[in-house]
Amino acid sequence: MNNKRQGTAFEKEFASLLSEHGFWVHRLKDNENGQPFDLIAARDGKTYAIDCKDCDGERFRLSRVEENQSSAMRLWEGTGNKPGLFAIRNRKNGIICMVTRKYLEDKKNSGRSYVAITPDTFPALAFGRWVRWA
Repeated sequence: MNNKRQGTAFEKEFASLLSEHGFWVHRLKDNENGQPFDLIAARDGKTYAIDCKDCDGERFRLSRVEENQSSAMRLWEGTGNKPGLFAIRNRKNGIICMVTRKYLEDKKNSGRSYVAITPDTFPALAFGRWVRWA
């Protein structure tokens, strides 16, 4: 399976996972210019913009965060919504971590090329922990 198909499959799986946890979820349609994030999810009066990323391991390359994603998430947050999030899945072990746009952007702006994404590393939260307080 190619990267695009794997990413789309993860988006669908993650949308279903959110639905199973009581979220209303809408997948944004991919267009020729790309969309700024993959999902809008809402539950209990809180609304999230989420982009899904698949990784081969614990290192997430910050170059994978596109400028249109960062700017759209900043605008999203500026209108009173919850922080923009990246759902990053480690394909090797299946763990999904939730990471804020701001954290990834700050690391990229400080000169980092990647971050380690593990459920034990702040501020990444394993999906199971995040979904309890979201």
